[in-house]
Amino acid sequence: MTLDVLESKFWAIAAQPNDTDCSDVDGVCPLRCDSVDIACYMIDNNGFVIISKQRNDAGRFFGEIDGSVMTTLIRMGMFKRVSLFDYQAMCKMNSHSVSSARPLLSPFYGLASALKWFLSNFLLFLLEFNFCGFWHTEHFVDAKASFSVSSAHKKRGDILQPCDTEYPSFVYEPSVKETNSIIKCGRCQKMFVVQQIPDSNLLMLVVQADCDCSKQYPPITMEPKEVKYIL
Repeated sequence: MTLDVLESKFWAIAAQPNDTDCSDVDGVCPLRCDSVDIACYMIDNNGFVIISKQRNDAGRFFGEIDGSVMTTLIRMGMFKRVSLFDYQAMCKMNSHSVSSARPLLSPFYGLASALKWFLSNFLLFLLEFNFCGFWHTEHFVDAKASFSVSSAHKKRGDILQPCDTEYPSFVYEPSVKETNSIIKCGRCQKMFVVQQIPDSNLLMLVVQADCDCSKQYPPITMEPKEVKYIL
C-alpha cells in the first residue's frame, strides 16, 4: 500500500462527517480531525510521523513537532529512550580541543607543527600556481585568483575528523494500548489522546492544537553528540 492510499483512507475515516447533535449529550462530543483546533497524527513505533495535516511533517520525528506531548508520553512509559552509537561518524574539529599537556610530550611539537603548515601551504602554492603562464599576464592573474579563492575556501570550510557519536532513539512500549493526559502550559491546557492501531506498529494521536506549550517544553531533537573519552 502506498502512502497516498493509506493517507486517503486515514482521512476518510478520521474526518468523516459528524451529524450527531451533541446539545443533549453528557460528556465530550465526538470531534473530527478536520477541526481547526484539533491536530491528528499517525506515527510509527519509533515516533516518526506518517500522516499529518501538514504534509511537511511526514517523516519528521514527532518530538521535534510537539515536545510537550512527546515528553509526556516518555514520562508515562508509552515511549522509552534508547541510546545508539555511531562509531564511523565525522565531527568538526575543535581548534581548542587539543590538550594543553600535549606539547609536553615533545619539545619540538610547536616547531614540527609550524614546519608542517609551511610545507603544506608551499606545496599547495606550487600545485595551483601556473609557472607556464608566468609570461602571460592574464594567466598569471587567473592563477593568482584561483589560489586566493581556493585558500579562502579552505579556511572557511569545516575540518572533519573521525569520531564516535551518540544519538537518541525512541521505542514504543506495546503493553500500553491507549493513554491520554492534560498538559498545563501557563494560561492554557493541552489535551491529547493516543491509541494503538490494531494489528500494526502504528499509533493514532489526537492533540489539542490551540494551546502552545513550546516555551515550557522545548522540542526533542535527535541530533547526535560526540562521545568524549577520558584517557
